[in-house]
Amino acid sequence: MMGLEKLLRGLYGSVPQLDMDRQFARVRVVTPQTFDFKALADGIKRNNVGTAGIELEATTELRDGQVVVQPTGQRFRLSGPLPEKNETVRRRLKVIHWEDPTRTEVQILR
Repeated sequence: MMGLEKLLRGLYGSVPQLDMDRQFARVRVVTPQTFDFKALADGIKRNNVGTAGIELEATTELRDGQVVVQPTGQRFRLSGPLPEKNETVRRRLKVIHWEDPTRTEVQILR
């Protein structure tokens, strides 16, 4: 999967962990940046790999029904219930509607 590795390294700047048996890819984002999930999904499709889902783990806060990723300030609409505590913490998020930036939302997994 050299194409997928090259794509992820180019987008995020670090060596990805790929497990094609489990259909799983993980990459650590070393420098703060905004995310373009559509570009990621399009690049994955160009490499003939399916996209079952995208998850993101980052320090976030909740403001006005949106999840704000720190330190970039990038915002995504929140899908699902608000957590009881509204504090800045590291959360795992499931990205919903990544293929359409106007509809992209995140759901808090933990």
